[in-house]
Amino acid sequence: YAFSDSDRECALLNLEMFCADKYIPWDALIYITGEITYGGRVTDAQDQRCLRTILKIFFKPDTLDSKYKYSESGIYYAPLSKSIASFKNYIESLPIIDEPEIFGLHENANIAFEMKETHTLLGTILEVQPRVSGDETGLSNDDIVYALADNILDRLIDKLDVEEADPSMFAPDSKGRQNSLTIVVTQESERFNKLLKVIKRSLDQLKKAIKGFVVMSEELENLYNAFLNNQVPGLWASAAYPSLKTLASWVKDLVMRCAFIKNWIAHGNPKSYWLSGFFFPQGFLTGALQNFARKYNLPIDHLSFKFNMLQVSRDQEKVTEEMSQIHKGETIPQDAELLSPDDGVLVHGLFMDGFAWDWHSMSCCDMIKGQMNSGLPVMHMDPKMDYEPDSSLYSAPLYKTSARAGTLSTTGHSTNYVVAVYLPSSMPQDYWIAKGAALLCQLSD
Repeated sequence: YAFSDSDRECALLNLEMFCADKYIPWDALIYITGEITYGGRVTDAQDQRCLRTILKIFFKPDTLDSKYKYSESGIYYAPLSKSIASFKNYIESLPIIDEPEIFGLHENANIAFEMKETHTLLGTILEVQPRVSGDETGLSNDDIVYALADNILDRLIDKLDVEEADPSMFAPDSKGRQNSLTIVVTQESERFNKLLKVIKRSLDQLKKAIKGFVVMSEELENLYNAFLNNQVPGLWASAAYPSLKTLASWVKDLVMRCAFIKNWIAHGNPKSYWLSGFFFPQGFLTGALQNFARKYNLPIDHLSFKFNMLQVSRDQEKVTEEMSQIHKGETIPQDAELLSPDDGVLVHGLFMDGFAWDWHSMSCCDMIKGQMNSGLPVMHMDPKMDYEPDSSLYSAPLYKTSARAGTLSTTGHSTNYVVAVYLPSSMPQDYWIAKGAALLCQLSD
């Protein structure tokens, strides 16, 4: 956000004005600074929440105590001295490199930041380095790209065909209405088929261009260079779902997503849905709510999810492998651990960023140093009418990628945002908000 010096000056003037009175209106101070002075530039609802949380550290009666510290280390505080020299000495004694704890973050945040900087640097170097004609194996760039194109084509399925779906998926309800989740899987199939068509057509053209049968256009040249840099081509990314993965991981993820939808079509509704595998996860959540609304004849705009965590973890890679070995009508071993709920859906495949999961207390906990992202257990998303979450639960935003950012939609949320998941926690909301604790559908490499 483009915060300016005038924003800071305005905030200081407001602070001076409010502090001139005998009674300091803390709530008004937070509102004016967080919602207007700085908040006026912040468009994302989750960023606004973070801004308010940060301001609460500085705008509260405790700050008037001479022993008040602004962080757990005790390094940062307001000196009582009145001389400029002592203030200068205090400032010079502060650490040159700010630790993550000054921002309320876990020390793992520093590791994540440095990894991101490293990837950016290496990506830039790859972009500007001269292209060599071959590698130590004696293969030319043309040979490498051609082989990679062949490999990707071999791994991709032809298409997802809803006509082959299990008949139970199309069974109407008592009022003749089709299951909403059947409509969801049909729409998902169409989206993946469009993406597969773009990929296959571009790869066929690239192979012909390498052989000299067609002209190497700018689009194909970009595809060629992306392959050499292990990056997802822009042509594919524009037709696909949001992702920050490298090419190899992206293709592996796409194959798993297609397998998930294909198995859903062939075997019927799964016991647990891989939420990360959807092109448009919001559509799936709406479909689950619509099924509940139809079942009990309730208005869908009054429904929301209650989130119940199960003491079961589920690995989609293992699920995909097991599903490939069974026939129609058979079940996989992992399904034996799960009971089908009467209402709502079971989902899995989410990752925790900025916090972790305590399997003993079945609640949120701090991360272990060096352990960046832990998996969330299988979750029961149970629709409720006019549901009001308990104040002790942490409202964790769920994002499609670790970038979190996206374009602002008409709902006031980022297009990268999926839904708020309420998780049990022994710590107050502000503790996790300051740490940037969120859930992710997929991790970056």
